[in-house]
Amino acid sequence: MPTRRPAAPRRLIAALAASLLLVACSPGPTTAPTASSPAETQAPPVATPGTSAPPAAEVYGEIRQAVEAIRGLEPVADVDPVTIDEAQLRSNLAAEFDKENKPADVKFSEESLSLLGLLPAGTSLRQATLDFQGGQVAGYYSPDQKELFVVSRSGSLGAAEKVTYAHEFTHQLQDQNFPLLGLLGSDASQSDRTLARLAVIEGDAVSVQTAWTIANLNAREMGELLAASLDPEAVDALRRAPAYLRETALFPYQNGFSFVESLISSGGYKAVNGALGDAPDSTEQVLHPEKFVQREPPVQVALAGDVAKTMGIGWSEAGRDTLGEFVLRLWLTQNGVPTDIATAAATGWGGDRLVLLRGPSGGLTVGLRTEWDTAADAAAFASASATAIAHLGSGAATRHRAGSKTVILAIGDGADRLVPALGG
Repeated sequence: MPTRRPAAPRRLIAALAASLLLVACSPGPTTAPTASSPAETQAPPVATPGTSAPPAAEVYGEIRQAVEAIRGLEPVADVDPVTIDEAQLRSNLAAEFDKENKPADVKFSEESLSLLGLLPAGTSLRQATLDFQGGQVAGYYSPDQKELFVVSRSGSLGAAEKVTYAHEFTHQLQDQNFPLLGLLGSDASQSDRTLARLAVIEGDAVSVQTAWTIANLNAREMGELLAASLDPEAVDALRRAPAYLRETALFPYQNGFSFVESLISSGGYKAVNGALGDAPDSTEQVLHPEKFVQREPPVQVALAGDVAKTMGIGWSEAGRDTLGEFVLRLWLTQNGVPTDIATAAATGWGGDRLVLLRGPSGGLTVGLRTEWDTAADAAAFASASATAIAHLGSGAATRHRAGSKTVILAIGDGADRLVPALGG
C-alpha cells in the first residue's frame, strides 16, 4: 500500500479525477460497438517530443499492476479495455437506459420527483439523464457483460484516459471479488439503499485512482487532467442538469470517497473489503460512517396495502420507494430551506416510505411517512418541511404530533385525505 498522503491534496485530486467519471461504474451501458465500428480502436498513447510512446497494451498493463498493488486484490479473468468515442458512448447510454428502466418506473420517478419539486414539471427523465451522462461519462465497466470501456474524446491515450482506466479496472477487481450485481440488487423501490451501495463501489474506485494519480502522473499530465475536467461541454452538462440528477450522481463519488477514506483510516482496504461484502443499507450510514460501523439499521416503514382505497373511486397506486437522508436533505434545500438547516433537519433520519397515487382526471398525489431517531429530530424535520411545503405552494398537508417520532406529508390532489391513510 502506498504511503498515505495529506488529506487536502488527495481530496483535490480525487475531486478533479472524479469529475471525469460521474457514472462510471454501473450497472452501466453494455451495448458494445460492432467489430466494424471505427470507435472500437485502441487509442495511441501520447508521445512527448523526442520520445516514442509505448503500446497501449503496455500502458494498460502497467496501470493494472499498480492498481492491483494499491488495492490488494487480484483479477480472476482478463478484461481487455476497449476505446470508444463520444458518439458510440451516447448510443450505448441510450440503449442501456431503455434496457434497464421500465417505462412504468420512469413515469413513476418523473411524477414523484416533480410533485416533490425535485424535477421541473414536464421533464423527460430519460432525456435529462442521457444529456447529463453524455457530457460527463469518461468510461465504464459493465458487471453484466464483463466489459470495460474507456471514452477517448481526444483520440489519444492521455492522462484522463489513464486515470479512467485506473478507476474502471478497480471496478473490474471489485466485481471479480465481490460481484457487483448482487451487491446492488434489483429492487427499484429501494433507491436509498442502492445509492448507498453505489457510494461504496465508487468511493473505493476514487480512492484507488487518487492514489494511482499521485504516484504516476507528472506535472504536465496533471495539467492535462485539469484541462479535461474543465472541458466546456462537460461543465455545461453539469450546469444544465436538474439538481436532483447532478447531486445524486455526485454523491457516490464525493460522499462515497469520504466514507471509504474513513474506513481506510481505521482498517485499510481490508475494511473496504468488509463494506463491499456487507454493504451499507442507507445513505445515512454513508453520511455518518459511525452508524455503519455500529450497523444502525434503517427503520422499515410499513404502509397500509390499500392506501389508494382511502382516496376514493378511481384512485390507484403507482409505486413505492424509500428516499433516505440524503435525498430528504436535497428535497429541503431545493425547496427553500437553507443548507445548514436542511442538513441538521435531515440528520436523525430513521426511515421513510413514499407512495405515489394516481386518480381520476389525471390527479396525482405523493405521500411520505418518515420515522426519526428521537422526537426532537422529528420536530426539526417537521419545522423544515413546513418551509418546503410552503415553497411548493398549495395542495399539501402534513402531520406531526408533539412528542412523536413520526412526520407525515402529502403533496398533490387530495393530500389532506392521504395523510390519515399513512397513519397520521
